[in-house]
Amino acid sequence: FECSQPPTSVPLDVHSTTMPVERAPPRNGDLPTLGANEEIRLSEQRVKLYAGQNLEGEGILHLTTRQIVWLNSQNPAAGYAMDYPFVTMHAISRDKNAWPEHCLYCQLREEERPETEDDADTDVPELRFVPADSANLQQMFMVFSEMSAMNPDPTDDQADGISEEDDSGDDIELPFQVGAPMGAGIWTADHNDDAMADADEDDDDHGDIAMETETK
Repeated sequence: FECSQPPTSVPLDVHSTTMPVERAPPRNGDLPTLGANEEIRLSEQRVKLYAGQNLEGEGILHLTTRQIVWLNSQNPAAGYAMDYPFVTMHAISRDKNAWPEHCLYCQLREEERPETEDDADTDVPELRFVPADSANLQQMFMVFSEMSAMNPDPTDDQADGISEEDDSGDDIELPFQVGAPMGAGIWTADHNDDAMADADEDDDDHGDIAMETETK
């Protein structure tokens, strides 16, 4: 199936918040239509997608050099695509108290809007990618991290401030229970190369870690 209509960008409604994504992205069968010089670095079959608490279906997750693309296997007109900068944090979640299935958790950036009194009670939009084979989560996470580092947010002028906060030793608050000590496996794009090496050492020294995260 090849989409003949131009892609439409609409808000993804997750927990009553919005974040720009591309619905029904153009595709060639089970593959996304790629832009110039864009390549697929990982394709994972049989991946369920949850937007917030809602199951969107089962499909194929593609991590390209420019974007995250999930194509619904049952409905060729359904899918999601977004650029890496819209994902502010991604993590491997193995804590069944947080979610019943092992998954790749993605915390999304909220659409900028005027502040209201209800903002304090607004949940952060989130996606969960659940592969049929949870053993593939580590590879998904590593490729996601590499591609995310290759696609920094061009509008982010707070990178230096984030690095300074990380060096202060303060813990980073996550929206779920972490099964490892705070700070383990928390990566930033500014220190991606060192983080990759540290992650390999942590895997060897400590075995299975319940949660690994990368934040922007």
